[in-house]
Amino acid sequence: MSRRKALVAREPNGRAKRTSPLPPASEVSRLRDAALAGMRDPVWGTTLGYLYLSGKVTGSQFAAGKRWADLARDYSAASQSPKQPRSANLDPKGGEPPDPDSEQGRREARQHAHTLHQYIAGLGIINLAGAPARRAVEAVCEQGQVPAGHTQLEALGRGLSALAAFWSEGRRK
Repeated sequence: MSRRKALVAREPNGRAKRTSPLPPASEVSRLRDAALAGMRDPVWGTTLGYLYLSGKVTGSQFAAGKRWADLARDYSAASQSPKQPRSANLDPKGGEPPDPDSEQGRREARQHAHTLHQYIAGLGIINLAGAPARRAVEAVCEQGQVPAGHTQLEALGRGLSALAAFWSEGRRK
């Protein structure tokens, strides 16, 4: 009598199908295209999202990169100095900022101060990982550039891992 084979999906030749922890390349491109078209979460259309989907960065690095991108955006707004200067808006939209002496103005000032402290602390952690890591994190997370080569991808991983460790340590306290 022959031994019974385990119930798994099989290839046409009878071998058990190999499973990969990464999604197929076609699924990655479909998800990215759907994000760029506005049908999926926009994070998958970013460079960081693509690096995560293709397995170049881990889940904790991806989460740290998303948090850093949001923090850098908020820091730019709080300091009223964009990282990438644009041409002047001749027809500004929106209202006036709240009065600094009002409750809403004090709340906004506290929020900006908290953002500044968080950004400076995170920047210090990235600087401890090295100048290449800082440049890679800024290029990928803030500017959306694709890493130029394996060394920049490794530097990105070091910077994001340092941020993830810093933020997870702060959460435990």
